[in-house]
Amino acid sequence: MLRFLLIFVYFCFTTSQGFSQKKKAKTSENFVLEQLAPGVWAAIHNDQYGKAICNAGIVDLGDKTLVFDPFMTPQAARELRAIAEDLTNRPVTIVVNSHFHNDHIRGNQEFTPFATIISSTYTRDQIALMEPEQQQWEKHHAPALLKATKKIYNSATGIDREELPMWIGYYEGMMESIDNLVITLPDIVFNDSLWILGSKRNVKLVEFKNCHTASDVALIIPSDRIAFLGDILFVQRHPWMADGEPASWQASLKHLYEDQSISTYVPGHGAVCDKRGLKSLQDYFDNIQQLTNSAMADSTQSLLLTQPIPKQYQNWYFSRFYQSNVKFLLSAIKHQE
Repeated sequence: MLRFLLIFVYFCFTTSQGFSQKKKAKTSENFVLEQLAPGVWAAIHNDQYGKAICNAGIVDLGDKTLVFDPFMTPQAARELRAIAEDLTNRPVTIVVNSHFHNDHIRGNQEFTPFATIISSTYTRDQIALMEPEQQQWEKHHAPALLKATKKIYNSATGIDREELPMWIGYYEGMMESIDNLVITLPDIVFNDSLWILGSKRNVKLVEFKNCHTASDVALIIPSDRIAFLGDILFVQRHPWMADGEPASWQASLKHLYEDQSISTYVPGHGAVCDKRGLKSLQDYFDNIQQLTNSAMADSTQSLLLTQPIPKQYQNWYFSRFYQSNVKFLLSAIKHQE
């Protein structure tokens, strides 16, 4: 018992010391802070060369500070941590990973050793499995991808030119951080749901299966009617379908849309929205699936892959995902035959 108390006192002392010595940051070139309620902030990725890549959340639980999805690059994560500590006047002690993709988990390393990192069981397993291979792939390919993207930007026009700074920031961030990454796995895992109780507010982590990936965690704040959805939701951006299950994903979007206890949604990518953002993504799934379902003959399928993006989605970012989504849906149709 005495040994436990000594360890506990040491931990509290070192935590406060580490917190007091950190420099505080109020602004960032990587993201924009948006307050959603007293004590709740969304950190929205800056599409103009930002290196956060995904959106994040900061939640003041009263006696604890929580960060949801700590970005892709350590640099952006350090800024997020400093701003979170400045806003709440305490260190970040809880970090949540919504899913395993690199842009949502690599900031983990900037919150250890004082923060507990939480994810679903599947997400932790996938980080351990996928990250070593993913990082090796990026070391070999990111320089060429960055060079090609900059070259395309010089001659691009319209929405292509508007979107490309986001991809340049993505590859630049990748190259700047790749040699300093430490694979940092979650400390606590759960399945289905988990409540985190604070002195000021409680939050619920909910696992949605077979959406953007086999396991995506949303953070629900019932008292403020806010949901951080990670990549269950993309706003004015083409979603990445190939790691998920579209039918189940649509069912989850419908469930969230019909839930009247939530009114504000923070997507993994794009702007904070109300229920119209969910409806827009639902319609995207419906429309793209109608196109692929109607392309039964091989010749029609080939033609579909060469056609431009449907007009209503031509101004959406992540335009390169559209053709991948069509290929994925066509492949699913062939598999069912």
